[in-house]
Amino acid sequence: MTAIASADLARWIGKTETVTDSVTATPYAALSATLDRAPERPPVGTALPPLWHWLYFLPLYRQSEVGPDGHAKRGGFLPPVPLPRRMWAGSQFEFNRPLHVGDRISRVSTIADVTEKSGRSGPLVFVKVRHEIRANDDTSPAIIEFHDIVYREAPKPDEATPPPKAARSQGSWLRHWVPDDVLLFRYSALT
Repeated sequence: MTAIASADLARWIGKTETVTDSVTATPYAALSATLDRAPERPPVGTALPPLWHWLYFLPLYRQSEVGPDGHAKRGGFLPPVPLPRRMWAGSQFEFNRPLHVGDRISRVSTIADVTEKSGRSGPLVFVKVRHEIRANDDTSPAIIEFHDIVYREAPKPDEATPPPKAARSQGSWLRHWVPDDVLLFRYSALT
């Protein structure tokens, strides 16, 4: 990328988008069933477990507004990075209080940073998005999430996939679970 393209992408810093939703019982019950738990619909007031806010604020784009990677075409909220491969690079969370079934929720997303780097595979562009999620008429966020997105070149046909990193083993509990294609499909359909 050129310095001009980089400067154009930096102009997206500070751009915001607001989305609203309602915490309903059906997605909660559907994820419970997907995780092999009892699929009862929880009553109003039931707290969502951490990360279950991902069941809400699902993107709603017309088919004509979707790019070849299945995400919204670039240049709407996210900057029009000219690299073809978009990947989730990580997240950071601050859970201030839980969301509850029955809450009206809003998410204000802000482009916090756009950074160009060079890696072993070529040019990389990192986009950091800050999400503030509020319930009902709260003035302070219940959840703050930073979502890191990396854009890179398409993989070369002969490029080998690196082996996955081993998980840390010092947790206070452990559950060994190998997801299969059906579980991954169900989870993807919900989130």
